[in-house]
Amino acid sequence: MSSVCMIIPCYNEANRLPGDAFIRYLRQVPMVTVCFVNDGSRDTTQAVLEGLRQQQPGQIEVLNLAQNQGKAGAVRAGMLHCANRSVDYVGFLDADLATPLDAIGDLQAALDQKPSLDLVMGSRIKFLGADIRRDPFRHYVGRVIATFISNILKLPVYDTQCGAKLFRRRVVADLFRESFISPWLFDVELLARLIRQHGRASMPVHVAEVPLKQWIEQSDSRISTGYMFKMWYELYRIHQTYRNAG
Repeated sequence: MSSVCMIIPCYNEANRLPGDAFIRYLRQVPMVTVCFVNDGSRDTTQAVLEGLRQQQPGQIEVLNLAQNQGKAGAVRAGMLHCANRSVDYVGFLDADLATPLDAIGDLQAALDQKPSLDLVMGSRIKFLGADIRRDPFRHYVGRVIATFISNILKLPVYDTQCGAKLFRRRVVADLFRESFISPWLFDVELLARLIRQHGRASMPVHVAEVPLKQWIEQSDSRISTGYMFKMWYELYRIHQTYRNAG
């Protein structure tokens, strides 16, 4: 059975981290390990994470960053930290578990079934049988943004910004070696880097989206309203940087 290491970026998560859910899941799935990245938290997140590590020391590791680096920096630090582990796949998931831990198995199965894939991404597609709960306003704004991203990448990608992704370990070091332009849109940059490596025409062979069975939006969003304006500039910079890729 394939093995997985999941990176969980954490910033001031002491009062909302569902620690019991992580412990229950890991006790049931021994082939999965978790690396919590404490991204310079100012609250008691480090103590909470250390408490979880002590409960499941063989499956939980805590990486403490001295200064806050933002989600992109925290994920990058964790992915590079685990890039040389003897595991098959390395991925990341949001700490609030809007995407439940059971989704790891679905992403894992997609990589198991298709050896050519480098990356599988969770996708929040609402269909019969799926429990996808999103704020309507944020959903429609997200669809507008997703359309722009799809046009920038020239790929029919539905949901780049879902915080559930799993990579074949062999590609992690190259994809995460460079710092990211955007602290929140780094998912777009990852796809652009894959296009740069493989060419746009071959992307369907290397990347796939897996519809999630459940995704429940959490009320405590870490993205400010003001960032919505800055985001468009970051998309422009990403487009300029990677426009000749593939």
